[in-house]
Amino acid sequence: MTTQKAKTTRARTASKPAETVKTEAAETTAAPIIPGMPGFDAFKVPELPFANATMFDMSKFDTANMEVPAMVRDMAEKAVSQTKDGYAKAKAAAEESIDVVEETLETVRETALEVQHKAMDNAKASTDAAYDFFKDMLSVKSLSEAVELQTSFARQQFEMLSAQSNDLSSLAGKAMTETFKPAKQAAEKVMKAA
Repeated sequence: MTTQKAKTTRARTASKPAETVKTEAAETTAAPIIPGMPGFDAFKVPELPFANATMFDMSKFDTANMEVPAMVRDMAEKAVSQTKDGYAKAKAAAEESIDVVEETLETVRETALEVQHKAMDNAKASTDAAYDFFKDMLSVKSLSEAVELQTSFARQQFEMLSAQSNDLSSLAGKAMTETFKPAKQAAEKVMKAA
């Protein structure tokens, strides 16, 4: 009968959290029961057999007098040296690349400014020529004189436009050559080093 009573008490407390249950023997705290695992206490911390053991006591090792084998030390020093050399080479290459980019951008800025000034000069020359042409047209006394003035102006404009185109074309070629000159020099330097 006692076992039947204990089973009934466990069945009632299985769905509830742990509570104090009175049994015939004494008052005890019932642990949650996992079906199929009688006697398992989910809240009990297991004791480990080596918890108080001193077998992993690192104070017994005298690390101050430990010596690293020479081969390991040499390998470590060589690895550190190679890493420093690699870093120095990478840093130098990066600085050279930055210098090349800066030179290229400065060249682009200078040539763009030169092209802009040339274009403004060309526009001013065309505007001045058109202004002079219209001023001369106002002083024309006959139709033949107007036709002659118009023909002369058209020829001058064509010649001026042709000269301006040649100037801009040569300036653009110079700009391309000057722009890629630093990159070309850097590439030649790399090819010689390799």
